[in-house]
Amino acid sequence: MHSSKKTLLLLIFTTFLLQSPTTLAITANQLAQQFEVYKAQQAKELAAIRTENAQLKAENLELKKQFEQTKQEVTNNALAVDTVAENYEAGSGKSGWWEKTTIGGYGELHYNNHLTESSPRERKHEIDFHRFVLFFGHQFTEKLRFFSELELEHSISGDGKVGEIELEQAYIEYDVTNWASAKAGLFLMPVGILNETHEPATFYGVERNQVEKHIIPSTWWEGGIAANVHFDNGISADLALTSGLKLDESYSIRSGRGKVGKQDASDPAIAARIKYTGIPGLELASTIIHQPDMEQRVNGVPIGGGTLYEIHAIYSHDFGPGTFSGRALYSQWDLDINAPAAHDAENQYGWYIEPSYRLPTSMGDVGVYTRFEQLEYYKKELKKSNIWSAGANWWIHENVVLKGTYFYEDKRDGSANTRGFDLGIGYQF
Repeated sequence: MHSSKKTLLLLIFTTFLLQSPTTLAITANQLAQQFEVYKAQQAKELAAIRTENAQLKAENLELKKQFEQTKQEVTNNALAVDTVAENYEAGSGKSGWWEKTTIGGYGELHYNNHLTESSPRERKHEIDFHRFVLFFGHQFTEKLRFFSELELEHSISGDGKVGEIELEQAYIEYDVTNWASAKAGLFLMPVGILNETHEPATFYGVERNQVEKHIIPSTWWEGGIAANVHFDNGISADLALTSGLKLDESYSIRSGRGKVGKQDASDPAIAARIKYTGIPGLELASTIIHQPDMEQRVNGVPIGGGTLYEIHAIYSHDFGPGTFSGRALYSQWDLDINAPAAHDAENQYGWYIEPSYRLPTSMGDVGVYTRFEQLEYYKKELKKSNIWSAGANWWIHENVVLKGTYFYEDKRDGSANTRGFDLGIGYQF
């Protein structure tokens, strides 16, 4: 039995030896084929890596080129900025003209409801955008400046239209010293309260008062030259040489304004004003304007010379939660008229007094006022009036105001009295 096992093992081993070379040969061929496939894959991957490296190298070169280009552009821009800055600093001005130019203006819309106490009764219902004004100013240097004011009255102008386009101011002003200045061009005359300061948010009443309409007459501008001096004690003085009025047979002061439109300048006017504002809240001023020939004719017939006298006072003082203010003005023309029929036109005058009270509220300041006016002026015939008015202003913004006025006019010349109310809105900026 032991001998049989050995014989069987020997037979199995001999069979294995006889079969192994064939089996081993097949395995080696398979390994060779797999190795060749592996080599091909490696070669392909290596080629792909080389291609990718070449692309990356090209991209790096392009990025380097772009970087160098950007670097050069930055350098060029920096040089350009430096050049502009040098030119800017070397130029005649430190800023653009627009930085020294100012624009402003004001406007007002009025509604009038007036009744004439006559038979048959006459009533006026009218709405009017009375004024639309634009300011343009420019500061040439610290001492030299320009100012202008262009106005459209009554909304529309042209042939047959009710309105007018007017150049109310256009002058050059120069500071001679820190206390004296001079100006030349077209400017408002230095007289009264409203003539130079008449923006709607600065006064009470929808319409301007009648004294500063017919006697002053606001708004009154002329062409010429003027000088102003002012001192630290509150005293200032103005002197002007300007074109003058030209009266006709109506002897109306207001109608005599030429408004510097091809205006007759045969006879100039001289204006002088002194003003005191040395006490807070107080303004006292007086003006004299003289014109040797009110008709602008050499022979002075039938109208000779004329002189306007004006004095006014403004006072404001805090009282309780608000501010009490008062205005008073007197103005008179003395004319040399040689026509006996127009003797009443020689002395034309007017005055008014106006107390008011302004109270701040959470919805804006509210002010109430009353005014009494008395005037005698001439317009083809003598006009005499006593006018009582009262009303309120509501400043919904310091530069925007709503207004209401009630008035009664007693015409002492015998014509029919009038009464009524006005509503308005005004703005300034």
